[in-house]
Amino acid sequence: MKLPLSLIACSLAFSAFYSYATTESFSATVKVQNSVVLTKGNDLNFGTIRAVADPSGAAQAVLKINPEPDASPVSTRTDASPAIISIIEQGSPASFTVSEAVPNARLSITDPTANTLASDGQGLNEPNFIVDEWKYFITSGPNANAYYLPGSPNLTADADGSVEFNIGANLSTSNSASSEPYRDVEYTGTFQLEVAY
Repeated sequence: MKLPLSLIACSLAFSAFYSYATTESFSATVKVQNSVVLTKGNDLNFGTIRAVADPSGAAQAVLKINPEPDASPVSTRTDASPAIISIIEQGSPASFTVSEAVPNARLSITDPTANTLASDGQGLNEPNFIVDEWKYFITSGPNANAYYLPGSPNLTADADGSVEFNIGANLSTSNSASSEPYRDVEYTGTFQLEVAY
């Protein structure tokens, strides 16, 4: 029996284009990093001072640390008799670096919640210091040389996902009644700073 030429041609064409397939499996991954890396440079230093607290806690003297790196003087103070702060040695702002952020991302800063400096083994009626009025000054990135604006966050990472900033704050004498004077010791506190998208 003879096959029609058209059927033979189709059969040959199918044979010419038929191939054997092979498969291989592969995996897919994604790493999520919703937090940035925050690295401390310098701690916040209020310097060396003479301090007198109002025994009633009604009046407070205030020492202000400017976060601008070129500020002169860095420390300024305001008395409120009988509360007194006198500057013996200037202080300095804290410094931080943010890295591994999304390039050109805007970041927000959350103020620390702790607000006191106390002496080691502080006595019951010994005054402490209050830290508040946190101020941030951006020192690198697209918005360098500007104050951070909490209502409209302007801490912006550069093309490499990094940005740096300084922190200043106010140090005030105690607002609680105290029958003891400040001692000649260091008053310290630990604070947590948060930077996020």
